[in-house]
Amino acid sequence: MKLCVQWPRFGPLHLARLRATHAHAHRQGGSIIGLETASDDAIYEWRVEEAAEPFERIQAFPREVFNEIRPSTMHARTLSVLDQINPDAVAIMSYGYPDARAALAWCRRRRRVAILMMATKEDDAERVAWREYIKRQIVQQYDSAIVGGTPQRDYVTKLGIPEAYVFTKYNAVDNAFFERGAAEARAHPERYRHLPGLADDTPFFVASNRFIARKNLDRLLLAYQRYRRLAQGLPGPLWRLLMLGDGYLRGDLEALVKRETIEGVEFCGFRQIEELPVYYGRASAFVHPSLVDQWALAVNEAMAAGLPVIVSTGAGCASDLVEEGVNGFCFEPHDVQGLAEHLLDLARPSVDRAAMGRRSREIVAGWAPERFAESMWQAAMAGRERADRRPRLAFQAALVALNRIPRHIKAFHTVEA
Repeated sequence: MKLCVQWPRFGPLHLARLRATHAHAHRQGGSIIGLETASDDAIYEWRVEEAAEPFERIQAFPREVFNEIRPSTMHARTLSVLDQINPDAVAIMSYGYPDARAALAWCRRRRRVAILMMATKEDDAERVAWREYIKRQIVQQYDSAIVGGTPQRDYVTKLGIPEAYVFTKYNAVDNAFFERGAAEARAHPERYRHLPGLADDTPFFVASNRFIARKNLDRLLLAYQRYRRLAQGLPGPLWRLLMLGDGYLRGDLEALVKRETIEGVEFCGFRQIEELPVYYGRASAFVHPSLVDQWALAVNEAMAAGLPVIVSTGAGCASDLVEEGVNGFCFEPHDVQGLAEHLLDLARPSVDRAAMGRRSREIVAGWAPERFAESMWQAAMAGRERADRRPRLAFQAALVALNRIPRHIKAFHTVEA
């Protein structure tokens, strides 16, 4: 089995999954190729990773930005690269971008295994009937799927992939990396006092997000303000709130803090991956308030670092990763008071946060890169049973329509990127 795994761009989390899949494939007598459409993108601020990897890595558009490539050019180049690679199976990131649709079309024409990699759940956005019809024609052409967890599995089966061919654990991060880095930061805090927010030993909540509307950060700030009022009678200092990340709403959020005179908030900026475990290691709890997130990998990171978590029900990971009152709490994303009360719940001196953090590590161990690799190989093997299919006419018509209509590559998506 020669397996090609395709993403628009490789960030640290993708590389961790690919390394684990390479090791697993090698043990099974197979091989993998990582297919990266472009070397950069206009959304995520990860630095471009150029170090050598144990697996073969191919870029369709070296030194180009994914979001700036014409859809027709992306489609054609993806087909050409897959002709050169000639894999037995292709794991494809989603179904909405031109590179994904081209990879799926290539698999159907060559009768190779097409594996859908998907984090989407049904309630991520308002679903429109005609869009869902088109999506169903595309998704049904995949032979198998690897998805995040329970809500993602439910949605992909509704879109037409039989449940026996759907596997979970797609949303994995390098758990060991975050656990090691957090332990180092706890053992040697003096080494990291130069980082924003870490010179002060006062306990803190940490949040890590892009500063965009669907992350719901204004409500987090207002809930934190209420927490400070509720916690006035508790022994010990009031916890701080460190905000990691950046984005177009940063000015608005800083203005809100100033207007409402919310004390204890520090904006620490975007942090590259090697600094994230330090913040998790020094934090006392993690909070994720999003209105909508297909999964929310920052929750995995914080749990791997051993933190109790407070997670919005809008995050796709909430039902799989949060055990209420055991490793954290969930809340409805519009409920500012409910979030404030959960912040207070975790800050109480009587709470055994260490035990909650241990449970977080136990739970998220099920979403390690090794689990992703196992599910990926299972999806590739299972998909062989369905790969010998010609593309349906409805799929071909949908593909022609989507490729002929002039559009930006993100136009098919309904969730803010």
